[in-house]
Amino acid sequence: MTNLGKYRKLSYIAIAVMVVTMLLSFAALWNSLLTSDAKNEGWVILFFLLAFLSGVFLFFLAYKSTDAPELENIKKTSFEAGKKEILQEIEKRNQEVEKEKIEEEDIDKSTEGILAGLKGIRTETGLCNKVLTNLANQLGFVQGIFYVKETGGELFNAAGDYALTGMKPKSFKAGENLPGQVAVHKAPVTVYDIPEEYFSISSGLGSSKPRFLILAPVLFKEECVAVLELASFKKPDELTIKVLNKISSELGIRLNKFAVAS
Repeated sequence: MTNLGKYRKLSYIAIAVMVVTMLLSFAALWNSLLTSDAKNEGWVILFFLLAFLSGVFLFFLAYKSTDAPELENIKKTSFEAGKKEILQEIEKRNQEVEKEKIEEEDIDKSTEGILAGLKGIRTETGLCNKVLTNLANQLGFVQGIFYVKETGGELFNAAGDYALTGMKPKSFKAGENLPGQVAVHKAPVTVYDIPEEYFSISSGLGSSKPRFLILAPVLFKEECVAVLELASFKKPDELTIKVLNKISSELGIRLNKFAVAS
């Protein structure tokens, strides 16, 4: 506070000296112009005016920079703004953590529902059909096929199905058609606007066709041992993809037990 006051007094003295000096210099210049044939006197006057304005500007900066209450107010405002921004960032991160926690709980709940009741099943077909039924109940799929790779062979055969209407799923090899590409790349694929002849759902309410198709690999030790082909009326969301990724290894382990037993 004391130093700022001292500097402010010095700025007053400096501006006063500058004003007096400029007035004396301008008077001397004006007298010289009146008693001589000096040329370009306009530029000289302009130079003095610019020098004077520069001095006024510097005084203004010195004056503002030594205003203690104003500086304290700026510091306080900056502190409050920074504090508010930090609190908002913390709140945002807390919300993200809470959202991730809720999402993880939803994933775990759906996963448990899909894997429920599988331990007592003794056949591969029974396992596949139960998984498809649970997927329909938990994630809302309306049709499904569970392709399993034959032991010691290359073909993926339909080992289970859900709500198919008279169609017989065809076997395929890795790389053939879309299910075969999923087996090769080991990553889920979502298909939009399924062709009308691909699937149809029949019930007492009439006949309709699902709009979305998702194909997901089932892995065991980084090898694709099965492919899930699931149809839905609604677009699969991110939660559905995460659930399918999470159950992939668990289903692969269970399918491998049947392969070893055979």
